[in-house]
Amino acid sequence: MANHGGFVLTYHQVMTVDLSFLETAAKQWTEAAKQFSEVQKAYQQQVKTAATDGTWTGVANGLGQIQVGMTDEQFTAAQTEAKAIASILRDAHAQLKDLHGKVKSAVADAVKAGMKVSEDGRASYDFSKVSKDDAFTIKHDPDLHTTELSWTEHIAAAVKAVDDADQGVKLALQAAVRDSNLIDGIDNGFNAKAEGDIEKVEAEEAKDLSTKLNSGEKLSAKEMAEYQRLFRDNQDDKTFSQTFLAGMGPKGTIELANKYFDLAKGDDKENFRALEKGLATTLATATKSPSDPFYDTWREGLKKAGVEKYDLDAVDNKISVGTGQGQGARGYQSLVTLMKQGRGYSSQFLSDLTDDMIAAERKDKNIWDLYGEFSGKDDGWFANDPVDGALDIMSHDPKTATGYLDPKADGGNDRLKYLVQDRDWDLKNTTNWRGNIETVGDDASDADVRGGFGRALEAAATGNVPGTDHALGGHTEAEARVMHDTIKLLNKDWKGDQMPAGLRSPLGHMLMDYTPDTHEILSRTNEDYKNHAYSGMGDDDGTLRSRTGDGSDIYAGGGVWTDDGTVRMAVSPDELSRIMRGVAEDPNAYAGMYAAERQYAAETLARTDFKNPNDRTAAINAASSTFGFYDGVTSDILFDKRDKAVQWATDVRTASFLVTGGALNFVPDKPLGGHLPVAADIAGSILYAGMYEWGKDYAAQANASAALDNMKVFDVGQRQVDSLVVGWTQQHGEDADSGLTKTLVGSGQERHDSARREALQALGRPGV
Repeated sequence: MANHGGFVLTYHQVMTVDLSFLETAAKQWTEAAKQFSEVQKAYQQQVKTAATDGTWTGVANGLGQIQVGMTDEQFTAAQTEAKAIASILRDAHAQLKDLHGKVKSAVADAVKAGMKVSEDGRASYDFSKVSKDDAFTIKHDPDLHTTELSWTEHIAAAVKAVDDADQGVKLALQAAVRDSNLIDGIDNGFNAKAEGDIEKVEAEEAKDLSTKLNSGEKLSAKEMAEYQRLFRDNQDDKTFSQTFLAGMGPKGTIELANKYFDLAKGDDKENFRALEKGLATTLATATKSPSDPFYDTWREGLKKAGVEKYDLDAVDNKISVGTGQGQGARGYQSLVTLMKQGRGYSSQFLSDLTDDMIAAERKDKNIWDLYGEFSGKDDGWFANDPVDGALDIMSHDPKTATGYLDPKADGGNDRLKYLVQDRDWDLKNTTNWRGNIETVGDDASDADVRGGFGRALEAAATGNVPGTDHALGGHTEAEARVMHDTIKLLNKDWKGDQMPAGLRSPLGHMLMDYTPDTHEILSRTNEDYKNHAYSGMGDDDGTLRSRTGDGSDIYAGGGVWTDDGTVRMAVSPDELSRIMRGVAEDPNAYAGMYAAERQYAAETLARTDFKNPNDRTAAINAASSTFGFYDGVTSDILFDKRDKAVQWATDVRTASFLVTGGALNFVPDKPLGGHLPVAADIAGSILYAGMYEWGKDYAAQANASAALDNMKVFDVGQRQVDSLVVGWTQQHGEDADSGLTKTLVGSGQERHDSARREALQALGRPGV
């Protein structure tokens, strides 16, 4: 197949080709290698021996021995070349057979979907298989053409993969028969260095083209097409990836990435965007297995290349026009920028890479400083904070994020503490130029500071990719440890509204996910949660150990336990209140937490034994206490915002209805206290009974609180509980005005008021 010159294989050629000749040819070349070996043996015995046994002397002997030696070497080279060709043909047969099967499978899938496929690979709906009425309906379907086109493109992609592989075979065969020594005096000699691995040959070709780019030369259209094919066809192949990267080295790879970034600003930007993704995927493939010898060598080389400075026009254009000054971006910054274009990195590589960057910044806290703005839609493409960028990549793989941030991972690590408490996140853009004079500026930090860390934290604590739909609750102990220690660590440095802006939304999503736990924490009635929240954190044997070095109470493992197969997490209500207050600066995030709690409170009522007075009282008190904490947090933020309080409350109200409309649901739990199974329809009826009134109350009370400048006014949470209770009693046949309903409504007021006071005290407002 590889002898089709520069032509692209067609669908018809792919479908009708007979690949068996490749196996036959491979056997013949293997046999040829054996025959060359036999001829060489005879030559050595009958010719070479006569020239070297000492009976032949003189000038002619000297010249003859040179020729004899060269001929003998050619026999050896001929065997090497023949074996390489045989290997290439066997590899080609395996690859092309697999890809040929994928083309057939693509066609079969299209036919199964109701298509027919023409001789040139075009898919169109097969109306012969449907009734006239159905055919009429389908023909008038506005999406018909799009559907047909998608199947055509699916088949074309499979054919393209065959052609890409075929081009690789051609390249390898051409390289295998190329004279390896052009100065030995033998024209078109055999290749003593013939390579029988197609991917290694392609990697060398890719390296040569990359080196040409790095040197500042421009690739021709033909070279660019081949360059793209090399990555498109091989980026998932370990041999190609490791051979290519080893040839380029970490420094050359970083320089290549920088070259891509620069050239992607020009007319050929689409090609270089594709190459960025190809190189990123190649990196992921090459570093997939830490046990490979390549891995440690690459990592060690990267430790040096990653901290070096490189010229990068795409970053240098941040310098004021006309200064004539540039700035050097660190290698790790460019590497992580490249990696953001790919996926599929191994957990070990992401962890090692991030650890190595943290080690570098521990030595030099200003190592990532650059001049310019590197946040927002247009400028946020460059990973000026590579640690945050690597954490962002981790957020796409929750298991990796959890493993990295789990305080008990690797025998106990301080990564979470370092990132929450110790790291200097203020990457000042310090380098400024006035004319040809460099000065130190004090520009503000990036607007997206901690963005990647926040997303990684969310993924690590919840076990879900941020932004994806999933049931709330249900965590592993490792995830719960991340959640627990995050709350503890944040409580040491940031109180309420001092919460870093980049963490507010992720923490809100995390608290939503832990609603089954936060409900129990804020209820203040669950003894198991109390005991675990206040027992301190320690090792499995109960021995307390400090990880902070200052004797503080931050320990891995405590506050998390498993109860009847369900993992639970506990902190104190005060600690949780301060985190809630920080999240509340983001109305959408706070609304999500509030909506989740409303729904969970409705579910706790629905699964409570209504006929048992003690259970009824306990459930109402728990809900009242929980909403009392929410009212305390809300009161605090309304008091702080004053003239902006009404707008904030309106935003919370609007977002809360949108979140609830998304049909929140929770992982089936085995609740503490032996609650009855919850019926979703009953819980829904209880919940929606009071939603409209809650919305009106929330806005009205926010307005009153702001107008009176009085935090005591806001107590919407208790009225929310009352609405839920009315809905609950109605589900059990009671009227809204019945004696039992009136008795239950307001019965949790005392618990609500005490919780509200406790929240405000935790937020630094004693006596309110």
